[in-house]
Amino acid sequence: MQDVPFKKKRLLNGAIPGLRTLGALIALAAITMAPGCATTPEGEEALLTPQTPLIWPSPPEPARIYYLKTISKPDDIGANKGFLRRVADFILGPKSDRLIKPYGVSVDSKGRLIVADTAFKRVHVFDELKKSYISIYDLGRKEAFESPIAAATDAQDNIYVTDSVAQKVFVFNPKGKLVFSFPAGERPTGIAINSKEGRIYVTDTASHSIMMYDLNGRETGSFGGRGKNPGQFNYPVDLTIGPNGELYVVDSLNFRIQIFDSEGKYLSSFGRQGDGTGDFGRPKGIALDRDGHIYVADALFDTIQVFDREGNFLLNFGALGRSAGTFWLPSGLFIDRGNRIYVSDSYNSRIQVFEYLGQG
Repeated sequence: MQDVPFKKKRLLNGAIPGLRTLGALIALAAITMAPGCATTPEGEEALLTPQTPLIWPSPPEPARIYYLKTISKPDDIGANKGFLRRVADFILGPKSDRLIKPYGVSVDSKGRLIVADTAFKRVHVFDELKKSYISIYDLGRKEAFESPIAAATDAQDNIYVTDSVAQKVFVFNPKGKLVFSFPAGERPTGIAINSKEGRIYVTDTASHSIMMYDLNGRETGSFGGRGKNPGQFNYPVDLTIGPNGELYVVDSLNFRIQIFDSEGKYLSSFGRQGDGTGDFGRPKGIALDRDGHIYVADALFDTIQVFDREGNFLLNFGALGRSAGTFWLPSGLFIDRGNRIYVSDSYNSRIQVFEYLGQG
């Protein structure tokens, strides 16, 4: 498919909103998955209603990204509590199902939103179609979440969750029942599943590599190693799969995106550290829309940057804040088949949902 790029829109003075000094970047280098320091959004703008519609880029440019809604609790999708749950809340007191620190986000084939919550140590499953909600937290006597990071689903809607402290991937059926788990390196973080090839990719941030497994959790290979050369990594975090099976990896402290084929062969890369438009400060989540545009969440700049398939900057949306369309440490990203864009707005304790409106 021919890619007709967005019309580029540069930011004021070529700087990205929410930028901290480059000196702060050095302090972030030690542990990429730690929350790090961040400026607190000022005031009570979270209480304000944004202008409608909230779109990017600003007129008179054609709108490409549209803000849809925010999800932070089951009530936001109209989920109702069942009778037994209401009785339990009455006897034991209400249990909070609010997001605390969402990180990884995914959507299954039925449109259910799946969120890994690192602080709450659980996985939230929001089903807006059925207006229902479940949380996954009780794994049984021998298993427990310690720091769930990312989530993905296979063709049968089984849910795979990485836990960076437990050093495992937990696998659940669509109802949230634990099926099995398997060891996944020193510090498993990002996860992506190629159901067609029956392959699971897991980012092992601590060993600077990408691990490969079959759908039963058996290791089938790995690639990478620490370094700056093509195919090497410096604390890789998230990853996603393109339409032809190619793998896009956020190489966080090399400040670049690397692209591989399904076997792990290096294809290309783009990105650099800096404070200008299209540069990276602390890249986290990554996703692709239907036209092959690459979206990267930057937790330092509190924005989502969009690139074409060659790595050319197209536009960005979001800035530091608490109101709709702004972020405070965005992390996970997912784009579903309907081109809805889900962003884990970690320190605002919410998922924000946008829509890619297409080229026309």
